[in-house]
Amino acid sequence: MLAVEYPPFTTSQVASNGIAFELLEKAALSDSVEWRAVYAPPGRAAEMIKAGEWCASFYPVEEDIESRSITLSQSEVSIGLVRQTQSTPFKWNDLSELKNKSVALLRTREGSTFAQQFSDAGLDVVFIENIETGLKLVKRSRVDFTLSDNIFYVQQNDRDLQFSKTTILTTPITLFINPECSVMDEFDVD
Repeated sequence: MLAVEYPPFTTSQVASNGIAFELLEKAALSDSVEWRAVYAPPGRAAEMIKAGEWCASFYPVEEDIESRSITLSQSEVSIGLVRQTQSTPFKWNDLSELKNKSVALLRTREGSTFAQQFSDAGLDVVFIENIETGLKLVKRSRVDFTLSDNIFYVQQNDRDLQFSKTTILTTPITLFINPECSVMDEFDVD
């Protein structure tokens, strides 16, 4: 199971490997597959997926790569931006309204459509290896924004940081399956 350090969802720092792995165990998808976490930095995870060197992943798979998915959570996670706290609500209608600012994103494969949307909107993208680094960069004024999710943000309980009211995307916790991996043949999902 390919994963990146993204607490509390996937992390080698706890015995259960995080919320996503706990949901996977509860789903009891297969008695014949033993799920084992393989952590990689985000850029390497993206390259492994691109090269077909994976069977299952919690790291998101780009749309142009064939995969199947299994939704593991009933509730969704909101992905947004975090900035230093200001007195006004943090929202925008179009990313281009944030032009000439900097944003920290988890490293991904070159040409990622997700990362490209920020560059196309005129933001300077700084790649990072984990969400904690992004929050530190915002607090130290090294970047204007960092990508985060609402659950991780709430757990930080940091009044110096403000989560955006506008979301980049909303998604359930999803398991991605490589249909080319013979170990995953028994998973007939769409």
